[in-house]
Amino acid sequence: MKPTFLVIGIDHFSNQDNGNMFTSKTEGILTDKRQNEISYIVDCLEIFKPTKIALEVLIEAEEELNQDYIAYQTGHFSLSSNEIHQIGFRLAKKCNLGKLNAVDWNDDQDGIPDFRKLAEDNNQLNIFNDIEKMGQEFIMQSEQHYQVSLKEFLLWHNEEENIAKGHEVYMKLALIGSGSNSVGAAWTANYWYYRNMLIYKNLVNLINSPEERILVLYGSGHLHLLLQFLKESRIFNVEVASDYLR
Repeated sequence: MKPTFLVIGIDHFSNQDNGNMFTSKTEGILTDKRQNEISYIVDCLEIFKPTKIALEVLIEAEEELNQDYIAYQTGHFSLSSNEIHQIGFRLAKKCNLGKLNAVDWNDDQDGIPDFRKLAEDNNQLNIFNDIEKMGQEFIMQSEQHYQVSLKEFLLWHNEEENIAKGHEVYMKLALIGSGSNSVGAAWTANYWYYRNMLIYKNLVNLINSPEERILVLYGSGHLHLLLQFLKESRIFNVEVASDYLR
């Protein structure tokens, strides 16, 4: 028997500023319609029977995360529109989990470099313009699926083709810069790949037995690398959103 991961990619419900280049507008999460849709999604994910839930929260903030979760369990915490609350807290309570797991790393970063200026300086605006066009088309399609339902929104973000498109942006960013000033390649390797490798390591550190079933809820831009690392390790079973939300 191998431990099992279910990795769910999402675009952030609360439209928080995470330094992302592109983010969908996902308003109205607290309306009755959306709350009913979230209840359905939580019911579907409960079928996975997670033993742990891993969230896009900095490891050093785990104590605060669980203080809020305990308060929620006792009726003393109001959930925000953030997916950590709407899916993470609600699913954990439904599955009778005693705590939630923070697995993110995001240290020593002042945000994304000014790739537009770097592209201008290196006569690479064609690359940056391609990235912007891809991002705008991606967000437009994401928001169209959001208008249908949260289920369709999540399924769309977790389709293989869209996971690949999300990663393609980083592969294009890596090309910006030249010679000794290959800023795009350095940022992609030293920040983006490194961050996701540390998340992967933090996920593996959660395993205490072969019976572990760990649900991972993360921004969909991370999906390509997290799925790659988990699958290529050949240590785990890896499941995806469509296994439970179809």
